[in-house]
Formats: sequence, C-alpha cells, structure tokens
Amino acid sequence: MRQSVTLPLVVILLASCIRESRAPSVRAAGLIASDRRWGNTEGPAIDSKGTLYFCARGTFKGIVAWTEKEGARQHVAVDVKNGPGGLWIDEQDNIFVTGPGERKIFKVTPDRNITVLAQGFEANPEAARGPNDLVVAPNKSVYFTDPNGFYGESPPGTVYRLTPHGNVSVVDRTLVGPNGITISQDGKTIFVAHNIAKATARIARLPLLEDGSAGPPSEVATVENCVADGMDIDREGNIWLTCYSFGAAYRISPQGRILETITTEQKALTNCFFGRGADRSNLYLTSSDMERTTGYVYRAKVAVPGFR
Repeated sequence: MRQSVTLPLVVILLASCIRESRAPSVRAAGLIASDRRWGNTEGPAIDSKGTLYFCARGTFKGIVAWTEKEGARQHVAVDVKNGPGGLWIDEQDNIFVTGPGERKIFKVTPDRNITVLAQGFEANPEAARGPNDLVVAPNKSVYFTDPNGFYGESPPGTVYRLTPHGNVSVVDRTLVGPNGITISQDGKTIFVAHNIAKATARIARLPLLEDGSAGPPSEVATVENCVADGMDIDREGNIWLTCYSFGAAYRISPQGRILETITTEQKALTNCFFGRGADRSNLYLTSSDMERTTGYVYRAKVAVPGFR
C-alpha cells in the first residue's frame, strides 16, 4: 500500500522539476509596418475599434494610427520638440500621451482635440528628463514616470500621479531609472520597469492605496542583459517586458521567472501592448534601428492573451 502511494508522487514531483527547468521558448515577431519618418517608435495601444496607435519621434513627431486594412496614417502632431513617449487609451478611446521634450502630459480625444493635462510638475527640474511612460488606472488617475537617467547612472527618478482634477503628486522617488509602467487586472497594483545598471533591469511592484497614493515598492524580478523599457500584462498576471537595444521581450511570471522570449529583427525595442477584444492574443511591439531613424511595428501571437 505504501509503495502504490509513493511511486506516483515521485513521478509527479519529477515531472514538476522538468517543467520548472525547461528553457523558455524563443520565437520571432512578424513585421507589420515601418517608415523612415517615424524615427523611434514608442507606446503602442489599441482603441475599442481595433485601431493601433503609437508614438513617432522622427521627422514626424506625433501619434500614428494603423489598421490592417488601411495601413498607417498620421493622426496628430504632439510634442513637436522631441516627439511623444508613452501612450495609453482609456475605455472612451481618449489617448493619454507623454511629451518628454515639452515636459507635458496631453490628452487627445477621439475627434483629435488636444489638451494639456499637466506641466511644470517636476520634483527636480534640473535632473528631470521629461515624462516617459504612463498608465491610466480605474480610479481615473494617470501614473507616469520620469527616469532622470536610463542606465542606472543617475540619482533615483520619480513616479508621479496626476488626478482627474489636474493635481500632480509624487508617488515614488526611490527607484533608479523608472521607465515603463503598467497596471494589474484588478487596478490595485502598478508595476514599474527600471534600470539599475547599463544592462541590469528590475521590475518593481507598488500597491495602490485607497487615496490613490502608492505603498513602498517591492521587487518582482531582476533581469540581466536588458535595458528595461515598456511592458504589458496578460490575463494570468505575467508581465511582458521589452528590452531596448537587445531586441527581446520577456514574459515574466509573478515569481520573477522568464517563461518566454519574443525577438525582433531591430534591436531598439521600446514597448509592447496587447490587442483588445478578439485581438487580445496579439502582442504589438514598437522598435527602431539603433540609429533611431526608421520606426518599426511588430506583432506576435501569444498563448495567453491580455485582459482588456
């Protein structure tokens, strides 16, 4: 009797060990669009109609719209100094976008009216590099990052909160090089990708409190051979993290383990975002060549979809 119970248990444990030690799968994303006018592309996001929007920072500085049927078109010019950085689309199809050059947060309505939601908010204007990436939470607050530096060479950057009433406050100023930012499915946690060294990235978890502020950060993962940029989350709570200059996006478990890798031909990979609705199993990725002259958009089918 004792053997008949123990033997299957050993088999189960061995199978579990094999699964844990299995190397992450690696596959390439497919190119869907490119243009020399886009320069460094950033911040992909999908509206309720299935249109992909992303930032262009080349000869055209603004937001580009793309559909499978119609291809790409210039949507609006935003931050004509340097071009926009991060982009997020809410449930009403309003586009929220950062302007690193003009140091502003913009809102673009579906009929392309542009308003400035915040400016002059820097905690340390001399060290600030401008707002980088952002996310809109269910509480209607906008959380956004300013890294101060991108490779761990500068003092800690800043994570801000912009309330629906237009007030900006500091959420965190302990993370070195905060860059990409995203939010959990239940809207109770934000995740910030940041860089502590030239090729050492980390993901931090910050719980959102009832008043919209955040608790202290805790580490989710440390990723070597990565300059952390943008990220998104699938419906199982795994984080897809893009690695600038490495041309790789990693799917990382809540326990910090790399589960899958997607590669792109161009190395300056900046951000990723899931499709919406029936398109949720597609992950869209923005990139450019390392000279940041030509922008590229890639797409990869994934097994676990996003949750939007």
